[in-house]
Amino acid sequence: MLPSIKNGQRLYVEQFDAKTRRKLAREDILVFKYPKDPSKGYIKRLIGLPGDKVEIQAGEVWVNGSKVSEPYVDAKTNLSQMSQPTVVVPPRSYYVLGDNRDNSSDSRSWDSFQRSS
Repeated sequence: MLPSIKNGQRLYVEQFDAKTRRKLAREDILVFKYPKDPSKGYIKRLIGLPGDKVEIQAGEVWVNGSKVSEPYVDAKTNLSQMSQPTVVVPPRSYYVLGDNRDNSSDSRSWDSFQRSS
C-alpha cells in the first residue's frame, strides 16, 4: 500500500462481520485474508462494490463509466499504465487494488474477493 501506508507505520484495524451494519465505501482501506492463501493478510483499497463495472484504461481506473480520481496513487508507482477490460463485480464481492500499482497483487490478477458471511 505504499505510498499511502509506509513500512513500520501502525494501523488501527476494526473487524466487521455479517452482523456489522457499517457499509463499506469506495476508497476505504481493507485488511483481509488473501483469497488464495488465508494464512496471509492483505491491505488494499476498495475500488468496486457488488454490481459495479470496473475498467482500467492506460493505468486510469473507471467505475461505472466514470474516471476515478485517485490522489493516493503516486505516478512513480503506476508506470506500467496497464489496461484491463471491464469486469462486473459479483454479488457479495469487492474489487480491490493496491496503491503501489506496479508492485501489487490484487483484483487485477486474482479477481474480486468475496466477503465472509
